[in-house]
Amino acid sequence: MATYSTPGVYVSESTLTASAQRSNTADSTAVFFGTAPRGPLAATLINSWSSYKAIYGDINTNHELGYAVYHFFANGGREAYIVRVLHTTEGGTLATTATATLMYYPTGSGASTALLTMSAESPGAWADGTVSGKGLSVKVNSDNRTGAVAATGTVIPSFNLTVYLDGVEVERWNEISTDPANNRYAPTVLNTYSQYITNSYVGASVGAVTSASASWAFVTDEKKFSAAVDGDAVSAIDYTTAFSTRLETIEGVLIMNAVGQTSSTVVNALILKAETRGNSFVVIDPSTSTDFATIGSGLVQGYTPSSYAAVYYPMLKMADPTKTGPAAIRDTYPGGAVLGAYIRSEVARTVAKAPAGYGTDVRNAIGLKATSTPSEADNLYAKYGINLFKAVPGAGVIINGTRTLDKLSPGKYIPIRRSLNYIKQSLKDATQFAVFEPNDQRLYDRISMTAAAFLGEFWRAGGLKGGNSADAFYIICNNTNNTSTTINNGEVRLEVGVALQYPAEFIVINVSQWTGGSNTVSNL
Repeated sequence: MATYSTPGVYVSESTLTASAQRSNTADSTAVFFGTAPRGPLAATLINSWSSYKAIYGDINTNHELGYAVYHFFANGGREAYIVRVLHTTEGGTLATTATATLMYYPTGSGASTALLTMSAESPGAWADGTVSGKGLSVKVNSDNRTGAVAATGTVIPSFNLTVYLDGVEVERWNEISTDPANNRYAPTVLNTYSQYITNSYVGASVGAVTSASASWAFVTDEKKFSAAVDGDAVSAIDYTTAFSTRLETIEGVLIMNAVGQTSSTVVNALILKAETRGNSFVVIDPSTSTDFATIGSGLVQGYTPSSYAAVYYPMLKMADPTKTGPAAIRDTYPGGAVLGAYIRSEVARTVAKAPAGYGTDVRNAIGLKATSTPSEADNLYAKYGINLFKAVPGAGVIINGTRTLDKLSPGKYIPIRRSLNYIKQSLKDATQFAVFEPNDQRLYDRISMTAAAFLGEFWRAGGLKGGNSADAFYIICNNTNNTSTTINNGEVRLEVGVALQYPAEFIVINVSQWTGGSNTVSNL
């Protein structure tokens, strides 16, 4: 029997068996892990391509993450968490963060003194201004000290600060101050609102100004941020550390993709994260190989045979937004587009509909990097569970598979796993009200009605099988599974059984020749 220590709702899952309030929005949120020119390392929620560019920079051919996010939104994605990965763990040269210090001339002194020390918002060479025209820099535009004061008084001036990135003004902060009593205290304003500067602090005591003519001024030359590098190439441990540490405060159903990562170390760590959460799913990018003779075993070899993950193949020839004309096509990892198609299908048909088929075309896809014969496709799908893309004249490139890495039914089907993830999370959210309520039959009735309302709506939307709700699900929450022992332990037990929808993978049509005869009907 499980032991519980923190009050809350706990959801478990029994072994999959064959009989085992929705709006027009997605119940899943995408998560992308990858490298980017700049941006925070913590998981950051975005809801548009322009939002991604503002935080992480534009598409860069050295970083596949940008392409994945671009095609995610182009294919119907709505919002996503971005986790930027840098070499920050161990060994070799680690990524560092650029810093800069504003200087000023104290009263009666001809030498400049450190006043405001700042760090770039995130680590990496993007903020290093030592290269001409590149990096992050700041400049004091004015010193607003005015007015005479008493001999015992102190005036701490306000000033205007402009922030530049690659020589272009990106932020301007007017009338900020180094006076902690000022409501526009510089460290508070910059650390709270700036998208480029953080960890700013006043680095020296400000000299007293006893008259309007006192000598108090900033060094107004442009101050460049410096001493930052990207570090060595990102390693598997950088990814596994990101998986284990940067999603801890994020709740809900997640569909995750480590862009371009195919090593078993990285993939299995992400699968383990999905399994541990119990409500998430992993989309795995393919290798760049085009050899169908070896890609089957090579692509999934060493991967955990889990129902929480699916592999797609091959890479896609997709529109390159950085170019124009006939050259604006590149081989692109498909994970971003697939996650967008997941969201699009979920919004239209619920998670019970397999995100595949003629209604799930891949937008911006021009073609496939490799094309398989029917026998090769049969081998990859049936034997290895690799989901293939298929170019169909008139329909474009479609997703032509709905298998997980699990080889056994029903866990081998993507909609089965994703439906269970959705049901578990939804029941958890819907029953939060029950925590700390009196543990009696009235509570059991309320929980049962809440669960029945949700499952009934999911069934009516086509998420469950059955001609009526009794055939689609059952709920047990009464004194048969809530005994004096469970009550004394502070537990309420809710048992739910659901009849999930299986996808129709193979449409079998038998055609025979018929000569007519006695069944012919005459209209005379």
